[in-house]
Amino acid sequence: MQRGKKTICPLDCPDSCGMIASVADGRVKGLAGDKDHPHTNGFICRKMRRYPERLYGESRVLYPQLRAGKKGEGKFRRIGWDEALDIVADRLAETRSRFGGEAILPYSYAGNMGAVNRFAGYPLFHRLGASQLDQTICSAAAGAGWSHQCGDTPGCPPENAADAELIVAWGINIKVTNIHFWQYVAAARKKGGRLLVIDPYRNETAKAADMHLAVLPGGDPALALGVLKALIEGDLIDKTFIARETEGFDLLAESLKSQDWSDLIRESGMSRQDMAELATLLAGSTKTFIRIGIGLSRHSRGGMAVRSITSLAAALGLFAGGPGRGVLLSAGAFRGDKAKLTWPSLAPEKTRVVNMIHLGHALTALQPPVHALFVYNANPASVNPDGALVRQGLAREDLFTVVHEQVMTPTARYADLLLPATTFLENRDIYTAYGHFYLGVTDPVIEPVAEARGNFDLFQNLALKMGFTDRAFFQTCDERIADYLQDMQGLPQSCDIKEVMAGRLVQSVNSCSDGRVLVGRNHRFSFTSAAVGPEPQVPRLSRAGEFDDPDLLARFPLRLIVPPHADLLNSTFGERYSGRLGEVLVHPADAARWDVRDGEKVILKNHRGKVARIARLTTDTRQGVLVAEGIFWPVDEDDSGINDLTSQKLSDMGGGATFHETLVAIEQAP
Repeated sequence: MQRGKKTICPLDCPDSCGMIASVADGRVKGLAGDKDHPHTNGFICRKMRRYPERLYGESRVLYPQLRAGKKGEGKFRRIGWDEALDIVADRLAETRSRFGGEAILPYSYAGNMGAVNRFAGYPLFHRLGASQLDQTICSAAAGAGWSHQCGDTPGCPPENAADAELIVAWGINIKVTNIHFWQYVAAARKKGGRLLVIDPYRNETAKAADMHLAVLPGGDPALALGVLKALIEGDLIDKTFIARETEGFDLLAESLKSQDWSDLIRESGMSRQDMAELATLLAGSTKTFIRIGIGLSRHSRGGMAVRSITSLAAALGLFAGGPGRGVLLSAGAFRGDKAKLTWPSLAPEKTRVVNMIHLGHALTALQPPVHALFVYNANPASVNPDGALVRQGLAREDLFTVVHEQVMTPTARYADLLLPATTFLENRDIYTAYGHFYLGVTDPVIEPVAEARGNFDLFQNLALKMGFTDRAFFQTCDERIADYLQDMQGLPQSCDIKEVMAGRLVQSVNSCSDGRVLVGRNHRFSFTSAAVGPEPQVPRLSRAGEFDDPDLLARFPLRLIVPPHADLLNSTFGERYSGRLGEVLVHPADAARWDVRDGEKVILKNHRGKVARIARLTTDTRQGVLVAEGIFWPVDEDDSGINDLTSQKLSDMGGGATFHETLVAIEQAP
């Protein structure tokens, strides 16, 4: 007999879906959306409907394994957990003794967004005095840009968009990466609302939109500032809101006066008329909701893009909230004390920080060298930029690498010791979201498959094996969750922690159900930055990095962006598509110039590497812009992936990645 058990999706997606797992005889038979979850409303993406294939598939790592071949071959022999823990404990202790704690580098990210299991390794690595990982690969630039202008202001509830006259999806492919926001788009359209998509190519959301503006990759700040300049020149700004609830607007307006239109036009790829028409459209829509995507921040102007768009939104008065109005980048609904999860007090002293984007450098050139790498919740061989250099580092014989993983990923193939990890269906954890305003605690819906262990159990057991007796390592999972909840901001005052621990879904008090958004530092939006650093005081057009490099442009004249694919979440689920190269969208004019034919295998290359894709000729992309959706895993013996082409260079603020700022050449495959 099947039973339905509630759970929450753990993947790095704004929707953080409530789900129902159908369980019979101790096995998960299927997953469906939770109809009782106000944001999920009973449906989930096609990726997660197939999740039992990962749970019970041939690629699942079922028991501890020790390398039995060359690094990268993926050959292992089975061992027991006791032996595995002894090996890890001994090697970490030896590394610390010989080279110091900083020779140990943990590498993890958001493969599991459950707060306990995501940060489970931190207490141990602090206690070891290991190098710290700066987790910046996804949203750091966007978050820094938001905080520069908005302080700790939460985003606006997505439900507000249901009453909008105009929804602007700026740099986000809603139908692929934020599918539950589409229900609000549909509701708004039933009332006569329209959808505008601003994105470098005509993606799935743009094809379903009323309007599409194909901004150049990296051109978002130029477009936002151009529209704002047009609003000011046309006297179309919300003067009442600006005077009542903002500060610093005069400085921004003065800066824009001296900004040359030709620069804004060149950098955005939009005409002055395009910007003027968009300004008129925005000013004429009293109910506008802007949904900002994180992808538009993954270039040298990433933080500035968010600074510029939020300043445009403030000039329109959208931060005042109200039905149909608002701005959403990340919800910011709940704020817990992260130290209760990570225990930084255990670190003996301040240790060096390694930006995760620089993993290739860290494993091949950093001094003093990294001698032990511990990977969990991540697949750096696929997702890290400059992938060939990452693989070169992973192949070092003098590097001891532990990988805790669910399936045999490209990174797992380089492990010296491979440990079986649980999935979310086998864990207890607490989940918030960055696309809505709900929190929940979940129980395992099944016992761990075979010998899989969760992150929390692994690191607690390993700490005790190494002889550490600090209080953190004797906490139970429930104790850590309860401690984290105790003074969490965003919980209602009447919230009963015991009820939350028992599975009650909680809505944040930051959700502003009355439609009003608290803005800025001291509840005022600031057009000037309060951050200390080299960034301009007000948003302005900044240098474009690789796209402005004449040497690279002469050799690699095409801009490449690498947005998400509907069947993958970053590199997760790559095991489903073994042997699939993935496609690259090519404008027909570019195809003619470089003798590329539709459906044929092509090579994309630059000074960092090369990768094969299947060419698809289409006007869905601009001339001069190639689009390679999805991080597909390597095919056959060829280890290369799309991130062999991307750079370790950082964004303008936050230390973020520049995945969408890559120059390449294209040619027929031999």
